[in-house]
Amino acid sequence: MLKNKEGKKWIVAFFTLFLSVLAFESLFLLLIPMHWEFNDFLSDTLGFSANYALIIILIFCIPLIYSIFFLIRNVIYIRRNDKTDPTLINKILSILLFVITIALLITLILLFGEDSVIIVQLLEYYSMFLFAVIIISLLVLLYPLIPEIIKLIKKPVEPLFKPKARKYSFLSFFFLFYIWILIMPVIFPPTNVIKGELPPKPLIIAHRGAAHYAPENTLAAGIYTSNIQAAGWEMDIKISYDGIPFLMHDDTLERTTNVSEEFPNRVNNRSDSFTISELKQLNAGKWFVDIDPHGTIKNGKVPSSLLEIYQSATIPTLEEALNFSCDNNLIVNVDFYQPLDDHPYYDQFFTTCFSVLANAGIDEMIWVTLYDEDWLEYVMSNFPNMKAVLSVKLSDEINLEEFKASGYDMINTHHGRSNHFFRSAAEDEIPINVWTVDLKSRFQQLWTLGVTSVTTNEPAVLIDMNEPNWIIQRSIYIIIWIILDLIGISSVIAIRYLRSKKQT
Repeated sequence: MLKNKEGKKWIVAFFTLFLSVLAFESLFLLLIPMHWEFNDFLSDTLGFSANYALIIILIFCIPLIYSIFFLIRNVIYIRRNDKTDPTLINKILSILLFVITIALLITLILLFGEDSVIIVQLLEYYSMFLFAVIIISLLVLLYPLIPEIIKLIKKPVEPLFKPKARKYSFLSFFFLFYIWILIMPVIFPPTNVIKGELPPKPLIIAHRGAAHYAPENTLAAGIYTSNIQAAGWEMDIKISYDGIPFLMHDDTLERTTNVSEEFPNRVNNRSDSFTISELKQLNAGKWFVDIDPHGTIKNGKVPSSLLEIYQSATIPTLEEALNFSCDNNLIVNVDFYQPLDDHPYYDQFFTTCFSVLANAGIDEMIWVTLYDEDWLEYVMSNFPNMKAVLSVKLSDEINLEEFKASGYDMINTHHGRSNHFFRSAAEDEIPINVWTVDLKSRFQQLWTLGVTSVTTNEPAVLIDMNEPNWIIQRSIYIIIWIILDLIGISSVIAIRYLRSKKQT
C-alpha cells in the first residue's frame, strides 16, 4: 500500500509509539488491584499522598491520542501525496515519548519488585489471544511476500554469496521463522490449557482479613471474612510490652490507628512497646472508613451495615481473634512477628503465643508459619494437629523431595514461582498456600495448576468465581491450532494463486 512512498518510516514510528503507549496503559489498567500498593509506595517515597496510578493513566492518554491522531493524519497524507514529512517537533516528540514510555515500563517493573512477575503472568494468561494476533499479522504479511519469494527463487538479486547459497539461506530462515511462530502456541500453552479434570478450587484465605475491604487485623475484618464465607483469614501476631499477643502488621501504629491523637509523643514508637491497655485505647478502624484507601467503600463493595462496626474497631488480642474464628469456623493462618531482643518478652514470645493458640481448642484449624527447625519440632511434639507451614520467599530454593521428609505440612510461598513448581507440588500432593493473589487472572492460573489455597486482599472477587473464565483440554487446543494454521496458510496461498491467475 505504501510502496515507493516517501516518509513511510514516520508511519511506522507513530504506529510503534501507539502500540507502546497502548501496551503501557493496558498493563496499568489490568493491575488495578495493585494500585494501592503502588500509590502507597510513591506516597512514602515522595512524602505526598495522591492517586498516582490514576494520574499516570490520565497523563498517558495524551500520547495515546496524539499517536492515533498523527498516525491517521500521516497515512491519509501519504496516500494523497505519495509522501509525508511531519514537522521536526513531531519527529522529536514521537521518539521522546517512545523512550519515556519504555523507561516508565522498566521503572514500573523495578517498583513492583518481586511482584513484577505479574507482568509475565498476565502475558502468559492472554498468550493464546496474543499468539492469534501475531499469527494473523504474519499471515497477512506473508501475502505480499509470496511474489518476492518466487522472484528470489527464479532470479536472485546480486548476492554477496553464491546465488544458490544466498537464495536457500534466506528461504530456510524465512520458513523456519514462520514455522516457529506457528508452533509456539503448541510448545508454550497457557496454564488454562489442562490435561484431565480441573483441580478443586483453592481455599480462599483473606489477607489480614481482606485488607482492601476492611480495617486489617481487626475483628471487624474477621466479620467481613465470615460474611463473605471465606475459608479463613491470615493474621499477623505481635506481643505487647506486658506479654499479651495481639494482631498488628506494621512496626508502628501510625498507619492503622489514631495513635497520633491518643499518644502524640509516641507516634513512631514500635507497636510492641505499648501495653495491652494502651493498645485497647486506640481506634483501629475509623482510618479505613475516612480514607477509603482502596475505593471499595465509595464503589459500594463494602456493605453499609459494616461501616459502623468499622468505625469503632479496636486492636484485638490473639485470644479474641481465636474465639471469633472458633465461633465462625474460620481457618487461622498465623504469621509471627518476634520482638527485638530488648523486649521483655523476647524469649517467651513463641511459648506465650502457642499457649494462647492451644487454649482456643481449634488446633486443626490453625496454620502456623515457622522459620526455625527447633520450633517445628516443638509444634510436632506438642501440637501435632496444628498445620506447620514452611514460608519460602520467591528467591529461596526448595526441593520438594526434601520438603516431604522435613515434617512440615504445607508450603507458603509467593505467587511468582514457576508454573512447573506449582504443578510438580500438586502432582506430589504437597499442600501449597500462595500469597498475595489479588488478580483474577493469576488466581485462575493457580487454580488450574492445583494450588490448594491462596491468601488474597480480594477474597470476595475470587469467591464469586465458580470456574476459570476459560479452560480447554490440551488435546483439543493442539488440534484447534493445527487446523487454524493450515487454514490460514492455505487461504493466503489460495488467494494469492487466484489473484495471479486473474492477472494472467
